[in-house]
Amino acid sequence: MSMADLVAAGAPELPPGYFYRVRPKSFGLLKVEIRRQGRWLSSCVEDVCIRPANYATAERAIVAACVQAVEWWGERQADAKALAEARAFTGDHDPKGGR
Repeated sequence: MSMADLVAAGAPELPPGYFYRVRPKSFGLLKVEIRRQGRWLSSCVEDVCIRPANYATAERAIVAACVQAVEWWGERQADAKALAEARAFTGDHDPKGGR
């Protein structure tokens, strides 16, 4: 199944340079990863484990996991942005206005 097939089935489209990887796990689980393609290797930026037996079809299970992974990835990016903005306030805050 290609990225276009996943998107046509309902999975969110990823930005350029990112792709989904589906891997088998133990105990009847599958792991769906969002990966960032580097020059030679890729790295996982988010992952979700699913049990395909809980869904009507395997395709629905994979699409649901893709949707969940994109949601979690978005939340993580928002958290990172909020943390970066809050770091601007780190340091001593002298009540007298000094350095």
